[in-house]
Amino acid sequence: MITRTKTLLALFILSAATFSCSSDDAAPVENPADVSYVLAYQTNDWDTYIWQFESLDEIMTGDINMVGKGIEQAASAGVPVANTFFALSGESEGSVGYYLNSDGILTTSKNVFTGDTYAYGTTDDDKLVLVNSPWDASSTQNELIIYDPATASITNRKYDDFAISNGHFLWPTSVNVSGDKLFVSTFERDAAWKLYNGAAVVKVYDYPSLTYVKTITDSRTTTIGQYYTNTGMVQTESGDIYTFSSNSRTAGYAATTGHSGILRIKKGQSEFDSSYFFDIEASSLSGRVVSAYPVGGEKVLINYIPASIDADQGNWSFLNYGTFAFKCAILDLSTKSITQVTNLPDHAGDNYYGFGSAFTENGKIYKSFVTNDEGRVYQIDVNTGVAVKGAVITGGVNLPAITKLKKQ
Repeated sequence: MITRTKTLLALFILSAATFSCSSDDAAPVENPADVSYVLAYQTNDWDTYIWQFESLDEIMTGDINMVGKGIEQAASAGVPVANTFFALSGESEGSVGYYLNSDGILTTSKNVFTGDTYAYGTTDDDKLVLVNSPWDASSTQNELIIYDPATASITNRKYDDFAISNGHFLWPTSVNVSGDKLFVSTFERDAAWKLYNGAAVVKVYDYPSLTYVKTITDSRTTTIGQYYTNTGMVQTESGDIYTFSSNSRTAGYAATTGHSGILRIKKGQSEFDSSYFFDIEASSLSGRVVSAYPVGGEKVLINYIPASIDADQGNWSFLNYGTFAFKCAILDLSTKSITQVTNLPDHAGDNYYGFGSAFTENGKIYKSFVTNDEGRVYQIDVNTGVAVKGAVITGGVNLPAITKLKKQ
């Protein structure tokens, strides 16, 4: 039985400004007075807050608690797009965008009704693509939506049938757009929420028309992504898309003889790259990758569980605090090199918050982790993998997101 969390909040990573060392390059230097950091915080009672702060140093010491500090947020999820934070909600009041006004204060745009969204992703042209799915299997028709933060409006929406020939249907796990193609990774389920772990499956659409093109599959690894985390696909700075298959009980699947691994869809292509497969289970990690977060260039931070203990963990336990056995590593996807993260205790899964729970700036990753004892922020060096303890999280255990916004 899957219990849907009352309040889910996630933010994707916003890119930092790029600076040039050349005196001939007139790229503007970011003024600290023009930016603020924002984090999402959820209490033990599932109440969700947003907190605006001015320096990452503030989350590396002491404790973080929203009592009397944060802005309570009723939205069920959120994602930054085009320098805004879109607070995503399926309730009747609709979703709403947050942005920094000219005074540097978080301000809301108009509400727009989006429905119940389970997968979403940003685009190359600063839009947000949402995929709505009937959770109760009352229909196999899923709705694809494009939201434009510049006008705070929906610019296109189209239905597509996610049913497959055996009577089951596909459930979206991640969304990514590269060029004129939209990719939606999926898992197979039935009406009773039984999951079927098979080959990697991605539905391909034209963008921005949202016209269905085809479905691509690859049997070199297993089902991509997992329920509600949106960490199954990552687009790196090259424009290539990488998919992450766990083959893991902790992600809700019955493990098969296939291996947890990473596939690639090269920029400008709409097929899996037959020349690329990164076998995580057969690598030095001997693990099963359950989530991935872009951290600059062609690198990602991954959460994984050792394959040898996966079968002993609770089913779906990446989505709760029942398993404290996950580890982290940094992968260079282009070279397939692995850097183990050190000084980080074994920890729980992301509890639905993978999509934007890691923020990278100046070669350092900031992310909260929950151990058997506490929730705490850690700073991880992208190049060395060395982790440093930050602030303890009190009154809650997890920061669903950390990001940065610039004044408009």
